[in-house]
Amino acid sequence: MQNSLDKIVNDIKANWSGLNSSTTVAVRELLSELTQSPPHEPWLESIMRERLASKTLYQDPEYGFMLLVHAEEKGTYRPPHDHGAGWVFYAVQSGEMEMTTYKPVTTASGETHLVSRGTDTLKAGDCRVFLPGDIHDTRCLTDNFVQYRLTSCDFKEEKRSGRMIQYLRAV
Repeated sequence: MQNSLDKIVNDIKANWSGLNSSTTVAVRELLSELTQSPPHEPWLESIMRERLASKTLYQDPEYGFMLLVHAEEKGTYRPPHDHGAGWVFYAVQSGEMEMTTYKPVTTASGETHLVSRGTDTLKAGDCRVFLPGDIHDTRCLTDNFVQYRLTSCDFKEEKRSGRMIQYLRAV
């Protein structure tokens, strides 16, 4: 019998057709479903016990997407950043995370700065997608925070290439 992680990964592969609305809608629903997995399944028990900063759950050899799980400590902050040419889904398994989205704005004098579009709190079961060029930050609000991240590619290459940008501050 298939566990919920294997089922979701197989369903993601079956629905994967690149960056388009069909994929983003299907994957968001599937990742939200993953957050509802029975807590007694061995793979999920292991995640909740180990609480690793980062662990790869699956990397697809054909499509290149990666499903990772991350545990963070309360107060962990990741400054505004984008994901280069990549795109990412964040799905909260437990705890809460605050995310602020930004838009770069260039003034008449030629200076560019980030302007906040607003802040949302993601709770267990919530899933959010960020497309290429979307800028956001994250702040862990609770203890026992665990999230899944499904990335369209290995972001290490986006960082190495200089396509992934981390911004210093927002105004």
